[in-house]
Amino acid sequence: MVLRKWGLLFGMLIFFSGLFAQSLTDAGEKYNAGNEKYKAREYGDAVKLYEEAFKICKSIGASATGLQTDVEKQLMNAYFLNGLTFYKRRKFDEAIVQLQKAGKMAKEIGNKVIQKKSVKYIARVHASKGIYLLKSKDISGAFAEYDKALKVKPDCSNAFYGRALAYKDKGDMEQMKLNVDKVIELEVNNAKAIKKVAKAKRLAFTGLMNAGAEELKKEHDQKALGYLTDALKYGKGNADIYRYIAIANLGLKKWDASIKASDKSLTLEKNNKSDIYFTLAQAYQGKGENSKACITFKKVKNGPNVKVAKYQITQVLKCK
Repeated sequence: MVLRKWGLLFGMLIFFSGLFAQSLTDAGEKYNAGNEKYKAREYGDAVKLYEEAFKICKSIGASATGLQTDVEKQLMNAYFLNGLTFYKRRKFDEAIVQLQKAGKMAKEIGNKVIQKKSVKYIARVHASKGIYLLKSKDISGAFAEYDKALKVKPDCSNAFYGRALAYKDKGDMEQMKLNVDKVIELEVNNAKAIKKVAKAKRLAFTGLMNAGAEELKKEHDQKALGYLTDALKYGKGNADIYRYIAIANLGLKKWDASIKASDKSLTLEKNNKSDIYFTLAQAYQGKGENSKACITFKKVKNGPNVKVAKYQITQVLKCK
């Protein structure tokens, strides 16, 4: 941006009264000093100098209109960039104040670009503050910030992502999914938001998989299966999730589904497969395919299920 330097011609000094000329000179000096700070990216200092210059111009009146117009433009820009500086330093409240001032001034002088950018960043700052509060376990405070973000900008995907995080922490998987879906809906066609969409999908996948695992511990097999099935809508399955699906189907006595999920888990697991073989053997046993159950139980070589597998082999199935 080209910064105009203001000075006074000798003739103007003669035309105006000494006091008036000195006031306009002071305004010009403040403006020029502000420009130096602006070029040095010292936006906080630039804001103070531009504000002083603006105040002097306002007190002079119509005769300072030309200088005042330049001061307003630079003050607006300084407010905006100072706001972003505070944002980068995680000084959220200070950032919001500066961005609000930038947006207000942009509206007054008809600068739609800065006005729009100010709205966007005010919403982002509220969303970032919400995530910061969430990390501090202040869930209600986090939700309040997300609400503020959406009030400013109803399509703020960062706020919906933050809400998804908060609902995950609360254990509300349905609301988590709704907010993740909103992030995807808003950003799916935005090439610059590929990482954001991927991050939201990972959140949903991991949250639902973990929720499913917790429900399995409670022997809530149907609920667990619902979470685990939904998780696969958001990400590529891994060995763990297919093993959980196999266990849930085993509890529901869906033998074929359990066998299919176990086989999938086995193809994905590159290390210890004993737990998967144990579930697969149980599914074969439940289906009545005892010979396959025997073969598979014998593959359980380590872990907490070894003794149970041996008991099934020797005492229940009496495998040869």
